[in-house]
Amino acid sequence: MTQILPGDNIQQHQISPPFLVDEVSSTEFYIGKSRNSSDPSQPAWRIQRIWQVGTVWNFGYPDGDQGFNFQWSNRFGYSYKQ
Repeated sequence: MTQILPGDNIQQHQISPPFLVDEVSSTEFYIGKSRNSSDPSQPAWRIQRIWQVGTVWNFGYPDGDQGFNFQWSNRFGYSYKQ
């Protein structure tokens, strides 16, 4: 098991970053990835929403922003744009 010390970061230890998938239904998914936090309330997540309309699958991010700036715990409150 790898021990992470104060001042270390996850990239130095080649540990996979936190990655979450929320399957809301068979036509709607949320994918969250964070580089530096496993705390879902921290604004450190890139969140992608995938949803189906008819036969078309849509992929979007909060306000179209693909940065690690969002809280996973607030994923349902964001407006998703492609």
